[in-house]
Amino acid sequence: MVEHDVTAWAAEGFAELGQRLEDDDRIALLEHFDRMDSGARISPGYQAQYDGEGDTRRLRKLRRLIWNDPGFFGPILNRMGAPDLAEDLIGPQAAIILHAAFLKPAQVGTHVAPHQDQALWTHDYPGAFSMWTALTDVGPRNGGLHGYPRSHAGGVIEHAPDAEHPWHDTLTHVSDTLGERHEFHLAPGDSVMWDRLFVHASGPNTSSEDRRGMVVVFANAGAPGFHARDVLGLEELRSMA
Repeated sequence: MVEHDVTAWAAEGFAELGQRLEDDDRIALLEHFDRMDSGARISPGYQAQYDGEGDTRRLRKLRRLIWNDPGFFGPILNRMGAPDLAEDLIGPQAAIILHAAFLKPAQVGTHVAPHQDQALWTHDYPGAFSMWTALTDVGPRNGGLHGYPRSHAGGVIEHAPDAEHPWHDTLTHVSDTLGERHEFHLAPGDSVMWDRLFVHASGPNTSSEDRRGMVVVFANAGAPGFHARDVLGLEELRSMA
């Protein structure tokens, strides 16, 4: 089991976990995404999104990672201690409902406007959390990642369409009311976790280097009325170690 300290979790809505990803695994992930980024075709199962156009077109986001390649991603998540963290916070009924890569490519990587994950999901997932891991340096220089401490405390905030952000509804219209902004400075391999209601965002990547990260979302599959398109329980995840 990988040790973790999440004492700030309940009060702040997030916790920084330190280094969770071994360098060999991190390099393997980067090479994997490099091959996909440069390939002629990506399976529709990854639900790929892109930034840029023409010669500058680059992968922005990939979804359903572990469902597309469990033999590759499953052992890595186990070595990161992800199932242990999920069981500690949610219990044995914890399950992965989302596994994605955020690749924010150099120079063309677009911003992600402030939002709460739960507000964008079709179903309600009490207790759900995201574990976001840096595959490269992550900071303001390359688009970074930031959030708003204690923004989870008031429940779901109404999101609205944003003409500057085509991907989903946002909280841009109330961003000046969210309080202090916490900028994450993550070294390659570092992870951070946040509550489903924690408001977070990132800037555009105008640097010459990609800003890459991977997120896995856990929810309580034993909760009344639970429903998700993709579900991977802890027992099955651990069998992939």
